[in-house]
Amino acid sequence: MVIKKNSDCFVLALGELRDKKFESDYFYNEISSALKYIKAGIIFLAALFLLFIIPDYFLIQDSGTFTIILIIRAAFFVLVIFLYIGLGYLKNYTVLVKWFTAYEILASLSFLYICYIYESPNLLIQSFGVIIIISIVFLVPNRWINMILVSVGLSMGFFVHAVYYLREFTFNEITAAAVFISLVIILNSVSSYKINYYKRLDYLNSRKLKKLAATDPLTGIYNRARFNEELEKSTAISKRYNTNLSLVIFDLDDLKTINDNYGHLCGDKVIVSITKIVLDAIRETDIFVRWGGDEFMILLPNTQEQQAVKLTERISMLISENAFHNVGHVSCSFGVVSLEESDDHDSFLHRADKMLYLAKRSGKNTVMSKNFPPNETHSQLLIDL
Repeated sequence: MVIKKNSDCFVLALGELRDKKFESDYFYNEISSALKYIKAGIIFLAALFLLFIIPDYFLIQDSGTFTIILIIRAAFFVLVIFLYIGLGYLKNYTVLVKWFTAYEILASLSFLYICYIYESPNLLIQSFGVIIIISIVFLVPNRWINMILVSVGLSMGFFVHAVYYLREFTFNEITAAAVFISLVIILNSVSSYKINYYKRLDYLNSRKLKKLAATDPLTGIYNRARFNEELEKSTAISKRYNTNLSLVIFDLDDLKTINDNYGHLCGDKVIVSITKIVLDAIRETDIFVRWGGDEFMILLPNTQEQQAVKLTERISMLISENAFHNVGHVSCSFGVVSLEESDDHDSFLHRADKMLYLAKRSGKNTVMSKNFPPNETHSQLLIDL
């Protein structure tokens, strides 16, 4: 499924998603997946920058000038080592935008200063150096606008330096250098923008496909497959950290009667309405799932059984007091359990299902729990079960 171009979250502004949250999530995923290549790349480029000291050694006669250039190249290499180490500890990857931009500006200034103090620099050779730096700038993950600003800034600085400090060049040479560098900036800018466009389009489509795979198409809440993942993860966390975990299973009483009398479309609307009622009643950290048909699950982290029963009773009351369109009042039956030490996710689910069965057997429209049964009759049913 493809996201439309005019979607608010997809519209590109300066090569980025207009929705800041989506853009931040995209950049985080982009850096996370490519971090090891980025780290290897910046070390390689820094080493390359340092190794240019070899031709400098043969081209520069003045030892003082050579020493200054050696210090600049070595200092930049050391700074890149610090960046390499910092990448291993950095968790907020949006900060990398500032870091990468700062390093690119520093590299550009270092290049310009070396050009300034270089003995008899050649315009076309130095122009080739500018083109290499610009190409590297567009290879490093960064904001599209930052790439352009750094490239244009480097180019303008280079041409100002060339006009004022270089003497041995012709008009044709400076014109050719300007054309080649401008073309490199334009081509890289267009290519980078298209890459940004399609990468972000692919990212949004991937997000949407993952959401469709994990959610119920009728209600928009999690589906059974996603619940199985969350249940297994939550039970493991609860056992590891010795925290409470409760589970509620419920279904709509007499859905078949509603479908027979009012039609399946009306039955679907009742299910959707119940979903909204439950979503408004639970916490953001709770996991609400459509298990299938008219059966639902609510996973309640850090919740004792008594607390879960109180919440479930409130939900039951909200549903039974609501007047559903065309249908009127409906009810649901609920089973509530809390995770025990001997439970795994399968036995946990099985015990909740037993409580729901008991709620149905006791006359429906009931919240049934092993440790907090609603009355003596229900307690006897628990014993019989």
